[in-house]
Amino acid sequence: MEPALLIMDVLLLVVPYDSGVRDVRMGVGPGHLLESGLADHLIEAGHRVEIQIVDEPVDRLTPEPKTAFALNSNLARRVGAAREDGLFPLVLAGNCYTAIGTVAALGSRRTAVLWFDSHADFNTPDTTVTGFLDGMGLAALAGRCWTHLAASVPGLRDLDPLEAELLESSDVRSLPPEELRAELDGSLALLEGAVDLAYVHIDLDVLDPSEGRANILAAPGGLTLPDTLDAVSAIGRRFPIGGAALTAYDPSFDEDGRVSRAAFRLAAAILEAASGSP
Repeated sequence: MEPALLIMDVLLLVVPYDSGVRDVRMGVGPGHLLESGLADHLIEAGHRVEIQIVDEPVDRLTPEPKTAFALNSNLARRVGAAREDGLFPLVLAGNCYTAIGTVAALGSRRTAVLWFDSHADFNTPDTTVTGFLDGMGLAALAGRCWTHLAASVPGLRDLDPLEAELLESSDVRSLPPEELRAELDGSLALLEGAVDLAYVHIDLDVLDPSEGRANILAAPGGLTLPDTLDAVSAIGRRFPIGGAALTAYDPSFDEDGRVSRAAFRLAAAILEAASGSP
């Protein structure tokens, strides 16, 4: 007999920003998912759902990094409060750098970061060829850049050449899509005993464009939706999942709604994996 799905108390934390600006490009995605019925979808599955908007008053002269790290500080406080109240924090964000706030609240030294993305987001200001702050999110989380601003927060494919060198010199292990099924379990096993929790980060452009196009940055050769769902389940079998995020969804590229539907399935899979975590 299949085990019953445990009901989760979920806090959807909505961060509707892209490049420090609210409700543009990928910043539209979180609201679109809610308007399309994501919360209702999770409620129909039996979960209890609350929603909070993470906002930061800015003006047009506010530098993007200041906005980004202020949002992360706000988010870290809310994730920490959610955990104290017994709520599972599921972040819906325009940009991936929101991982900084979530992981800070979970405990950065003992949290495994499982990062699903078509890009490594491991650039620094010295290696980036675009200046896109969101392409530095994982590097900042790993302490490779923006260290003073990151200290203000309480608590992979498509690599650029210099970014690849940084990855090779780090503790980050990258699995290309063709190796995920064969290598994921072994990679997870290496983390056992070293971490207390897992954070599951899914940039929706990790999905191959044949599954639907999540944003302008989507690159070919990505994961299938079934592979991504299976990977989430595998993580839940190994570690307690303390929090998760779905990011980087620009609905203007999702003309047939397939990425939105995939996001619904991924959110449900995350909660199922978290409810059955060891």
